[in-house]
Amino acid sequence: MKNILASILIGISVLASGQDQLNVTIIGTAHYFNPDYQTIQNFGAVQDFILELNPDIFCIESIPVNDTLSLQEIWPNTMKRADKLKDSLRAYSIADVGATYYANYDFWNAYYQWHLKILSGDSSQGFSKYHKDQSNSEFGLMIFPAAQKLGIPYLYGIDYRDGEGEFMSANNKVLKRLFFSLKWKPLRIYLKTQKRYKKAEKTGQLIEFINSPEFQDAFSSLIDNLPQRLPKSEEAKFIKAYWLNRNKVMAERIVETAQVNGARKVLLTVGSAHVTHIQRFLEEMGHSVTTYGQILNNSNN
Repeated sequence: MKNILASILIGISVLASGQDQLNVTIIGTAHYFNPDYQTIQNFGAVQDFILELNPDIFCIESIPVNDTLSLQEIWPNTMKRADKLKDSLRAYSIADVGATYYANYDFWNAYYQWHLKILSGDSSQGFSKYHKDQSNSEFGLMIFPAAQKLGIPYLYGIDYRDGEGEFMSANNKVLKRLFFSLKWKPLRIYLKTQKRYKKAEKTGQLIEFINSPEFQDAFSSLIDNLPQRLPKSEEAKFIKAYWLNRNKVMAERIVETAQVNGARKVLLTVGSAHVTHIQRFLEEMGHSVTTYGQILNNSNN
C-alpha cells in the first residue's frame, strides 16, 4: 500500500513539474550586420523558422522597464530624452503607442511600434529623432518582421546590466594583462574565432556560424576557464561571476515572464555569446531548451 501511495505521489509530482515546464527555443544573433553582406545572409530562413515555431511570447535582449538600475547603467541619456518626451506627450495630449512606450523607457517596443507604422505607410516623422534605426540589427532584419507576421503585439525584455561599467573596466584590464603576459591561448582562440566570423559574414553563413556549437562553446569556455588561466587576477574572477549572474538573471526573467503571461512556448533571441549559459541555467531549472544551432545541425545530418 505504501509503495502504491508513493508511486501516486511521484506521479502527481512529475505531472505538476511537467505542467510548469517551458519549451524555450533560443536563436543566437549578432547585434549588428554589415550592410555590405546583408543580402547574402539567411535572414529569411530565420523568419520562416520563427513563423513555423509560432511561439506564445517573444523574449529579447533588452532591459525591462522595471529594472531601473540596469537602465541607468546603460541608457542614462536615453532616459533623459524619454523624460522630456513624456512631458511633451502630457502637455500636448499626444497619443502615439510608440512614443508612450519610449516615454516609459520601453525603448525596443517603441522601435517595434514605429517599425509597424512605417510598414503601414506612416513614416512617424513626428518622432523620428527618437527612432533609433534598427535596419542593421537583429531586430530590423529578423525579429520585428517575424513578430509582425505573427501578430505579436509586445516583445518582452529580459536583459540585466546592473554593474556593466565595472564589468567592462575589469574586462579591459584582463585583456591588457593577457597581451603583456604569456597567457596567449585565450587570445588565440578569440582571434581565430573572429577570423572565422568575418569569413562566415563574407560568405553568407553568419547566422549559421554564430549559432554553431563551435562559436558558442569557444566563448563560454573562455569565460568559464578565465579564473584558472589568470588565478591571481581578481578581475578575471569578477568577469566570470558577473557574466554568470547576468545570464542566470536573464534565465529567471524568461521563466517569470512566461509564467505571468501563461506562456508555454517561448522564443528567445539573444546575442549568441549568451546562448550556452542561458541554456544551462534554464535546463538546471527543469525547462526544455532547443537552440537554433541544434536544429541546423540536425537538419544537416
